[in-house]
Amino acid sequence: MKTRLSAIILVIFCTIFTSAGQILWKLGVRNLELSFLGLITNYPLILGFVSYGIGTVLLVVALKYGELSVLYPFIALSFIWVGFMSVAFLGEVMTFLKWIAILLIIGGVSLIGFGGDRHG
Repeated sequence: MKTRLSAIILVIFCTIFTSAGQILWKLGVRNLELSFLGLITNYPLILGFVSYGIGTVLLVVALKYGELSVLYPFIALSFIWVGFMSVAFLGEVMTFLKWIAILLIIGGVSLIGFGGDRHG
């Protein structure tokens, strides 16, 4: 099976949605009240589940049109999106080592993407 470009694009969007879901969860737990009313009115937490659900659906659709061994490494892009979103929405700091790690992830995902349709 040859992996379609559309499947790779779907997985990239999957990682954006699941990363956004994780950021929303983090925002939601800041004021988490462990009661029924507290949970159903915690909009960041609820939106995080919705975002994560959309990401899951995108991944399932992508898997129909591509090889798992090619598509799954793209999930590592989540580390990149979470890093950037953590800075933007949570006020976290990107250290030099985190930037190096992001560059290594980009390099690794690129190698997987370029080598996905070649055999041997």
